[in-house]
Amino acid sequence: VPQVQPDLPFMFDMNMYTYLGMCLTMTYLRKYAYTSLGMSFLMGCLAQEWCCLLLQWIPLGYCSFLKSNFVQVGCPYGSNPDLTQFENFQRARACTCDSLEDKIALNIADFIQGQFGVVAVLVSYGALLGKVNPLQMLIIVICNVAAYCGNKFLSVDYRGGVDNTGSLYTMHIFGAAFGLGCSVVVSGKRPSENPDNEARYQSNNYAILGSLFMFVCYPSFNSYWAPASLRVYVATNTFAALMCGGMFAFIWSNLIYPEGPTVMHLQDGVLAAGVAASTPACMFIPPIFMMLVGAGGTLISALSFRYLQPKINDQDTQGITSLHLLPGLWGALVMEAVTILGIDTQTVTLNNREMLGEIMPHFGEQWSSAATQALILAFALFVGAIAGALTGLLANLTGKVALAGSYSDHVFWIVPDDFTHIGEEGADTKVM
Repeated sequence: VPQVQPDLPFMFDMNMYTYLGMCLTMTYLRKYAYTSLGMSFLMGCLAQEWCCLLLQWIPLGYCSFLKSNFVQVGCPYGSNPDLTQFENFQRARACTCDSLEDKIALNIADFIQGQFGVVAVLVSYGALLGKVNPLQMLIIVICNVAAYCGNKFLSVDYRGGVDNTGSLYTMHIFGAAFGLGCSVVVSGKRPSENPDNEARYQSNNYAILGSLFMFVCYPSFNSYWAPASLRVYVATNTFAALMCGGMFAFIWSNLIYPEGPTVMHLQDGVLAAGVAASTPACMFIPPIFMMLVGAGGTLISALSFRYLQPKINDQDTQGITSLHLLPGLWGALVMEAVTILGIDTQTVTLNNREMLGEIMPHFGEQWSSAATQALILAFALFVGAIAGALTGLLANLTGKVALAGSYSDHVFWIVPDDFTHIGEEGADTKVM
């Protein structure tokens, strides 16, 4: 298949980003590395297979519905009289029914696209670290992927919203909203003070290593969904934002934390720049402005970790609000500004107008474009939060992790003899 070979490098980078990078960043808790890594790997395998199937089943069912409800004849009242009613509807809704033969064929590209669903699941898991058992997490993965695929189809494929990196609206913002909604329900009102909900020197080193893997693979991660002719452009913009974010992470952290920043603040600040730059990187924004986008995402992350995270730590273990949600909202605000102020359709090296229709199916009147982007942002927040809360209610039916055994591997694993845990009542209880 001709497209397989170009997709292979992206597959390697995506595997590094997801299974090495994101999984290792979960290991910062001092006594929870087994569960963080093991659960992340299990969830990734299940989510990727489930997402690959759903991403084909949903459009297939929708296309079958369209075929049965639209006459395959000329459409004189449509935007193009030479096309059928079905084809005009496709163009109006940015609906791409590539497979009209009711068949499913999986290839490397499908598995890569399924991996974006894995990232959404792992983003959500960051808020649930230490709060759920393996059975609950399997339920959460199934529901999370289903909601992710439904949100992606309605926002991007059906409504024609712009999320050309496949991540800002449908992954970072949605995944964070889902995780927070689920965590609020799962955590309940019980107190969650636990000395094991902390990092230590060795565990932070592994988390830093995971952040470095994500940093290296971010340009490939952001550029996969972009049109082939723009992949280098998107990767360049992403790298510019990351470089600036890496520099300003040290500046903002030292200004906001007079006593000195922690490693977690620095590594999350750098990654927040990549989150903020995700979809804007595809919008013909010059690299100098993308550097400002990255610096802004880093600043928002640092401020959130300093002032907001201590207040919501019970519902957000890893700080996905500061790493994914708020920098994602900053990136969405940049997208609104781009659609309202206009897009430079001609640069020195690119005639952007020729590719504009491929990037922004709804691009036209500026306020219409801005309204579409605002709509898919609201939809990602609403669907993520509601679906997460409902999933949390369902997960609670299978039991809860004992408070004294939270954030400790001994609850689910056979641990080495030198492993110590909290000697509180209920700490030895295994909840499966």
